[in-house]
Amino acid sequence: MSYQIPCSPVVAETEEKKSRFICWLGPVQDKAAFQQQLDAVRAQYPDATHHCTAVVIGNPSNPEVMQADDDGEPGGSAGRPMLELLLKQRVGNVGAIVTRYFGGTKLGVGGLMRAYRGAVGAALQQADLKPFVPLLQVQVTCDFAQESRLRFLAGQHQGTCSDADYSEKVSMQLKLPQNHWPALKEQLIAEGFKILTD
Repeated sequence: MSYQIPCSPVVAETEEKKSRFICWLGPVQDKAAFQQQLDAVRAQYPDATHHCTAVVIGNPSNPEVMQADDDGEPGGSAGRPMLELLLKQRVGNVGAIVTRYFGGTKLGVGGLMRAYRGAVGAALQQADLKPFVPLLQVQVTCDFAQESRLRFLAGQHQGTCSDADYSEKVSMQLKLPQNHWPALKEQLIAEGFKILTD
């Protein structure tokens, strides 16, 4: 099943009974990158009461990584509702950090769940989401005279060429969206390129 990923980070702020909730939401490729972002947010808001998190890496229906943290809020009142919303909205490769400044009024577990979910919801509304398209890697070999043509054709199909190896022929790694491969493959075969891996 298809899912969406955020194109770039957004920050949204909501308020609940004078408590401020500031949500950073953005693309995340791995846990280490998300940890760096969390450290940056902690440094930006050092006097905040909590920094609760949710992260989904991979397809939300079967994520490679899925975790949530309440950062001192009552168990299950912050990270889990944030995570559940990301999964429900089918957003993957995403991290959410909600920073809370306590406003003096306790919200109770139900109120906290609504507030944290609401902060992530506000950020999702602002976010520019795009469908995730898996990339395919293909090894192609050609004569030196065909190299610029290969690069041109790959570019036409939103692909990139890398790891060029120059020996008797040119061997290159192509990376392109999976859905573009059938058309490009047909073109490459018609023009005499040799496809090594498919």
